[in-house]
Amino acid sequence: MAEEANFENMIFYLLGPPGVGKLTVGQHLAGMTGARLVHNHLWLNPIFSLIEQDGVIPLPKDVWTPVSQVRRAVFETLRTLTPISWNLIFTHAAVGEKNDADMEVANDIIGVAESRGAQLIIVQMTCAAEVLAERVAMPERRLLFKENDVDAARLNALREPFHPGHPDTIAIDTTNLSAKATAHRILLLAEKRR
Repeated sequence: MAEEANFENMIFYLLGPPGVGKLTVGQHLAGMTGARLVHNHLWLNPIFSLIEQDGVIPLPKDVWTPVSQVRRAVFETLRTLTPISWNLIFTHAAVGEKNDADMEVANDIIGVAESRGAQLIIVQMTCAAEVLAERVAMPERRLLFKENDVDAARLNALREPFHPGHPDTIAIDTTNLSAKATAHRILLLAEKRR
């Protein structure tokens, strides 16, 4: 496969626990496809940067209302102003059973794909517990207001992957894959679904 894949109006939706590699894989995918990376910290960090948080202590419950407002503005822009020809990559930190908050994000992403008539590839990313704990502990994660709780990472690795209930969902274990190799695998699977 060529280093740059030729896709148009494709949406990649990368989901999994914090530390699994969604942002790094998304950056590689963006380089390979010319896609715009719409990572979940795009709507989290405008709020996270304004509150006291350390990546371990649970966030105040009230933080999710303004986060939702920012996310709605981002998604409205994607539905109404972003060119249809653009490929998009979304990231979403989610693990375990379906819950209202994660399903709302998933439904927003799926809704953007539907409104744009885009082909959607959902990628459930998983990782072994100790590798996930090592990744979460990386100090550069704090610069992006990302989670740093190694104990939570170990537990997240043991939980069932979050599944948004969409048929175009594939699973990739990133334990022994580099971010670039994971991105290549996603593109190979996307090519097969064209």
